Amino acid sequence: MALAPASWRIPLNAHWIIFFATFAISLGLTPLFRQIALHSHFMDTPSGQLKKHTAPIPYMGGLAIYFAFLMGILSALVLAPPPDFGKILALLVGGTIVAILGLADDLFSLSPAVKFFFQILAAALLVVFGMKLEFMPSEPLLGQLLTIFWVVAVTNAINLIDIMDGLAGGVAVIACLGFVFVPFLGSQSYVPLTAAALGGSVLGFLPYNYQPARIYMGDSGALFLGFILAGIAMGHGYTQVNVVGLCAPLFILGVPLYDTALVMALRVLKGRSMFRGSNDHLALRLRALGFTVKQAVHSLWVISFLLIVGAGWLVRLSEKRALIFVLFSFLAVMLFTIFVSSIRVDEGVQRVKESPFSVVLGGLPKNPVSRKKKK
Repeated sequence: MALAPASWRIPLNAHWIIFFATFAISLGLTPLFRQIALHSHFMDTPSGQLKKHTAPIPYMGGLAIYFAFLMGILSALVLAPPPDFGKILALLVGGTIVAILGLADDLFSLSPAVKFFFQILAAALLVVFGMKLEFMPSEPLLGQLLTIFWVVAVTNAINLIDIMDGLAGGVAVIACLGFVFVPFLGSQSYVPLTAAALGGSVLGFLPYNYQPARIYMGDSGALFLGFILAGIAMGHGYTQVNVVGLCAPLFILGVPLYDTALVMALRVLKGRSMFRGSNDHLALRLRALGFTVKQAVHSLWVISFLLIVGAGWLVRLSEKRALIFVLFSFLAVMLFTIFVSSIRVDEGVQRVKESPFSVVLGGLPKNPVSRKKKK
């Protein structure tokens, strides 16, 4: 993979300019789209086990994120077109496809088959423009298929954790900062540019989405975030010291990827459809332990930040130490999974199995507060 020429490596201060510019745009656009949603009655109405907010909340926050990102990126491209312009264009076009897809899903509740079709189409567009996972260069077809799988998986992972006020947005902002700072300077030029633009766009939306939320991003925002983050993660710059650094994106996106894997695995083990919403999410399990919504969200923000610190450490370790670090991390994840999977949250009944952890954490569990379509 060719590295970006030194003549177009945007300096760090320029990344911050892009970050704060998109933040300001999003901060201004979000209340505008909120008013549009209110006047058009584009609302998320409370219903069922997974939509327990007390009053209808407007959607369209995702459109504020999308347009802030679009304006920031286009401005940067006009001022200094990068050598990997085609890849940024592919991200914009593919992101537009999934944003429109998410908006249609918010309006009409599309079937999983329709959503997967257009997600795969958008992911294939990235492959056409040369954006793909590179760890299997001798098997190009397999690498392309894995790339499509990766993009679709991350796209849906962000959507799946969008179940509490501020959760998906906060995790996305932290991930964007991780993609700015963790990769080495030799990573492709579109990585820090798009990560800074996306991070600012989401941060401008977050004050309106923080509990109590005044607007939701909807699937238009969540799918768009996941798609762009998946593309950013493939910008490389992780393996200059050790090849194990390829795992760094898994750390940076650890919270949404882990939650998705946990939910899918538990649904399959219980004989349920993977596409049918349930209370199996990690955030709702924290609620079952007695965490408030803010405590659950803040806890996952902190975990995301710690995983990014781990990713930064991982890419700079020697090969042997990096492998040991990943193995110990995997063991920690397994132990954590044993704990969280012991928490009973089925059918809206929030109970914790008796275990040493329940004695330490104590207290009677509370009912979870979540919203949006079932995920």
